[in-house]
Amino acid sequence: MRSPNYILSPFFLFFFLCSLACSPDNHDDFVITNNPDRELPAYSNTPERDSLIEVGKMNAIKKARQMTDIRYSPLNPIKYNMGEYSPGRSVKGIIYSSVKEIGTYVGNNVSFHTFMTAIHNPRSKIYTDQIDQPPYHGLNCKAYYGTVCSDFVSYALGLWPTFYSHDFPTSELMQKVDHSSIDNLQVADVLWKKGHVGIITGIEYDINGAVSAIEVSEAIQYGCRRHEVSKLQFPSFMRTSFTNIFRYTELFKNTSYTPCPEFVAVMDEETIPFAYNDDLCVDKGDKSCYQTGEEVIVNIMHEYDYLEVYKDNELYCSITDNINDISLENLPYGDYKACISLNGTLSDFTYWKVVDIQIRTDRKNNRVYFSSKNAKPETVCFSTIAGSRQNPATKLYNHLFTPEELASGSAIIPQNMTMSDYPYLKILFSTDYGVIQSKLINWFE
Repeated sequence: MRSPNYILSPFFLFFFLCSLACSPDNHDDFVITNNPDRELPAYSNTPERDSLIEVGKMNAIKKARQMTDIRYSPLNPIKYNMGEYSPGRSVKGIIYSSVKEIGTYVGNNVSFHTFMTAIHNPRSKIYTDQIDQPPYHGLNCKAYYGTVCSDFVSYALGLWPTFYSHDFPTSELMQKVDHSSIDNLQVADVLWKKGHVGIITGIEYDINGAVSAIEVSEAIQYGCRRHEVSKLQFPSFMRTSFTNIFRYTELFKNTSYTPCPEFVAVMDEETIPFAYNDDLCVDKGDKSCYQTGEEVIVNIMHEYDYLEVYKDNELYCSITDNINDISLENLPYGDYKACISLNGTLSDFTYWKVVDIQIRTDRKNNRVYFSSKNAKPETVCFSTIAGSRQNPATKLYNHLFTPEELASGSAIIPQNMTMSDYPYLKILFSTDYGVIQSKLINWFE
């Protein structure tokens, strides 16, 4: 199927950058209602808004294709929800695994670099930890890294906090699209049914300018995939696969896109060769995050004379045990790297970050306190111990911190937005290596 005809000319890029710098963040030119059958709002026909929407569509396509087109070959078996990826098998698409208990979603929380270097490390957590088994409590999951349908679409659209599937039809950021005709559809429209979402990542037109086919991208049990639906197939496709289509009304905000051509080149990007570190890697993958108090295991692939560990670019310790799995415990927060030496030759480094996370709850005053010396608090929400979050109709708390809350280091937890069935409070912290989820705290204890 042909790719959508988006051309980013030098003039357009100059115009786009100028619009970002000069346009006020004013969204008063459209109105969102609470009517679930509401029609799409009428946007002001401004060149700035239109250009940003086109950028948002292009970024949605690129990010979705990063998830569907990435290729890798496991070094050891990886269990996933529908079976097992065997060693040496060529796998296309990020693994489907509901990692909501530990927050290790590829794309939104974990970089492609970390995921692919974990795949390349034969003793990484992607091989050793199966998260539907103790000490984990997960459901609908097996692999330590992965994604699900809602996180896949959230990544493509730049939604933060990320949506669960039941958020799409209830969010005022989503407007229902009349899908009685395939010609009403646009790139980046969200296809929805109870428990599942997908996204349109391509539209093909016939010689008369009418839609002849759409490309649908989604995370299903077999992994992230994209496929084509013809105009003739579309009515039956909607009857059997989805019930509604929604359009993200703030697609103009989807301006962030990070190319990773060393792991997956999409659209017009050129592949860049990447040299993996065959000497050592931490067990979560290179450039990964750990919390203070969490064990860091350095996996070493061959014999060596000594291991050097650096903290904030200064030598922290030197180890001569000559064992293949070095356990580092109680590391203080900071940026770390490690290398090995053999016969006077130093290897490349593996990198990781230990994140300072401080959380204190005060249920009596309905307040949570949070801080970090090397990460930014982002969101707070409640869930079960396995990470499940109830339908938003219950008004269960899921909140992006405001600048005022970040400045004060605390936030009020609305008393009517907590439930004893979903007692565990967790906060996401962002770093330059990705997003890490705090340990769970039982609000009611």
